[in-house]
Amino acid sequence: MADAVVRRYFRSLPASGARHMVDVGAAYGSVAELFLVDGWSADLFEPDPACRRVLQRLVPAHGARARIFPYAVASEDVEAVSFQQNATPGLSGLATSPFGSTLATLSVRAVRLGGFLRSQGVARVDFLKIDTEGNDFAVLESHDFAGLPPALVFVEYSYYFPGQDEALLRRVLAAMDARGYSAVVFEYDDDGNFRRGNWNHRLVAIHADGELPRRREAFGNVLFFRHGDGHLPETLAAAIRDLS
Repeated sequence: MADAVVRRYFRSLPASGARHMVDVGAAYGSVAELFLVDGWSADLFEPDPACRRVLQRLVPAHGARARIFPYAVASEDVEAVSFQQNATPGLSGLATSPFGSTLATLSVRAVRLGGFLRSQGVARVDFLKIDTEGNDFAVLESHDFAGLPPALVFVEYSYYFPGQDEALLRRVLAAMDARGYSAVVFEYDDDGNFRRGNWNHRLVAIHADGELPRRREAFGNVLFFRHGDGHLPETLAAAIRDLS
């Protein structure tokens, strides 16, 4: 979806200066790289040292446009929090993953997103992507939407994590609506693969107008876009036609 919808959306907009993305839970940088090759700059947050060793490849390729921070993002600035490094890259986070196995518990610095970005001189955020294995909505709340309002926000959700369910997702959508954002919710199914250590999954539904996934083990992404932005629904419709 990052390529088929988000990248397509920005590529079809009129040029408006150098674009910038923030990637929280960057893992190997596969999403950020889509935009870096288009000339964007990116701030990437990745506390897992195993992922960060691979992520570092973006620096020689894109220079100062790619900044990597070895921090977790959380609701508060904390010098040291416990970070669960998973044996499977991409499943690490502040909470124990329901999949894979914990390799080590690390102590990492946590920062509140909005304040940290301001301290780094960030003046613009076009795209905010969040994938933090269970801490996603705390990261979302830590951003400064008044000072750095993104055009698009792409957030992972998963009912597999304790506390993430339809009720929480509904509250998040209501809070973002109050900030001026509409939402499209993508729902996936893994056909039982995740519990077997196979990370294949498929898109099974796209929800809009307040409709939400109800399956007990639903997971996917929420794409937030500004009220009145007719270009995003048009881009999504075109992407769906291409996938049909």
